[in-house]
Amino acid sequence: MAGQRRTVVLPVPESDGLRFEPRENDLGIDLNRQYRHLETAETRAHIAWLERQPQFDLCFCLHEDWESHGFLRLRLNPENRPSRAEAMVARIAAVCPIDPSEIIEDRPARNGIIRPNLNPATRPQWAEAFYLIVNKTRLSYTLEAPSDFPLTTRVNALVAGVNAALAT
Repeated sequence: MAGQRRTVVLPVPESDGLRFEPRENDLGIDLNRQYRHLETAETRAHIAWLERQPQFDLCFCLHEDWESHGFLRLRLNPENRPSRAEAMVARIAAVCPIDPSEIIEDRPARNGIIRPNLNPATRPQWAEAFYLIVNKTRLSYTLEAPSDFPLTTRVNALVAGVNAALAT
């Protein structure tokens, strides 16, 4: 029906990472850096599933970051569509501190927001977000809760960010 929103949730494509080490499968491979060359069975299966899906209007990748000093988010928006980033950070800040760092993952950041101006084709490895921005959507948000914060805080922060984006 026209006007209906379809929501797709894909829980933890890296289930081995939960058992062994964050982001790595049982062979020690960081699955969230395999989306350009498709070296692992897990990533190939995820891509095969994604290829069967329609284009997405908006994508969220919900993560944790063990290096973070607070909540952060990465925005990929190659067409400079209206951003929901500031509204998301404001809502998240009510439940979780925002990473104040001016440089995050070797990129300029402000108020916990990384806005990379980059061409994914120039990157040797792709995270899931880069695959999605090239193949499935033109607006993607990666939200990263700090791993050392309490689970309730991390979950509430991720929920607040998604709700803020969907409300605007």
